[in-house]
Amino acid sequence: MSPLHERLTWLLATLGVALGAIARRLATPPQPAVIGHHTYVPITEPERLPPLSAAQWQLFWNRTGRALRRVAALFQAWQAGTLKPPAPVRPKSPTPAEARPEPRPAPLRLPRGFAWLNHRAPEIAPAAGMLDLLVQEPELRRFATEIPRAGRLLRPLCHALGIRLPAELRLPPRPRRPRPPRPRAPRRLSLTDPQLNLRPYEIRAARYFIKKYGRDG
Repeated sequence: MSPLHERLTWLLATLGVALGAIARRLATPPQPAVIGHHTYVPITEPERLPPLSAAQWQLFWNRTGRALRRVAALFQAWQAGTLKPPAPVRPKSPTPAEARPEPRPAPLRLPRGFAWLNHRAPEIAPAAGMLDLLVQEPELRRFATEIPRAGRLLRPLCHALGIRLPAELRLPPRPRRPRPPRPRAPRRLSLTDPQLNLRPYEIRAARYFIKKYGRDG
């Protein structure tokens, strides 16, 4: 097992420990304290961010564990020279029109903001530090350059933990759509423009009319 493969395994184990601590914290209500003849109930501070449900934490753990195990397997095959090229994507065959099924419930989603996991769970800091050091390794950068699939698997976790990506893991900038040229309004001629060929008294009368009634009056 290579050092990088070991660190990926340790990262997955550290994430598991952190998520276990988060689950215990969320499952344990604040306990009142009895001092003398008085009972003190801890004041629960309002949540700055909406809390995640147990199903969302489980979804994050499933996705993260699957992604890190896949990255470790890809790295091992890449290092041994046995990595097969990805299979070509087959176009979907058109299916005959069927009756509309019943509406499905909204799918379970995770937050999408940068560092959303760090803002909700301080227990995740050791795993974030390990991943931050890992993505800076020259060997991992070379691996991500040659195997773009690894970058697709690591980017969501780096985004959730607030880790700035090195150049080898970043997506290329999307080309901007060309905007149609805006039609320009025709330029209004000045009253003194030679094309109008106005006489001085006509210019004075036009200025008086514009001052009193407006240009569009």
